Amino acid sequence: MFFRKPKKEENKPTENETIDNDIVNNAVFGSLEFVDCAFEGYSKSSLFGEEKDIDLFVYVDEDERIVAERQEKAYLNYIRSRKEIEEAIRNAIIRHFKLPEDFDLGSRFRAFAVVVTMDGNCGLVIIDNTYSMGHHHYKFVVDTESGHEVTDTYEYYLNTK
Repeated sequence: MFFRKPKKEENKPTENETIDNDIVNNAVFGSLEFVDCAFEGYSKSSLFGEEKDIDLFVYVDEDERIVAERQEKAYLNYIRSRKEIEEAIRNAIIRHFKLPEDFDLGSRFRAFAVVVTMDGNCGLVIIDNTYSMGHHHYKFVVDTESGHEVTDTYEYYLNTK
């Protein structure tokens, strides 16, 4: 006798997204692929010179895989204020690492990713090429919300106020 396995309940897309297997097309984030506990895609940064594509991580509940409105709002705030945020981040790095004002930050640091947490915090993961932690470079997150604080971390999660 054969028993049918219950059908796995599919994620219901919100009005701003469509889901195809592990790909979501979101009106705010664009095309994202679900990997482990986050949707991954691409964003832009001109933090240390020319504009480049960097990774985008939008953390979601593994089971529900729904991008929340608060996450979209945080990312839209980052996009709208990107130039101002990037200038504040450059200043935060100079202060935190006690570097001279005219230091070429691009020679030492690299913007790696924009991270949007489940609670709607947004930050930039930056790699400091002068530190080596095993096979990974030293990573830290600079909060893109008011204050632009540097948060030491080995993960891509934010610890913001």
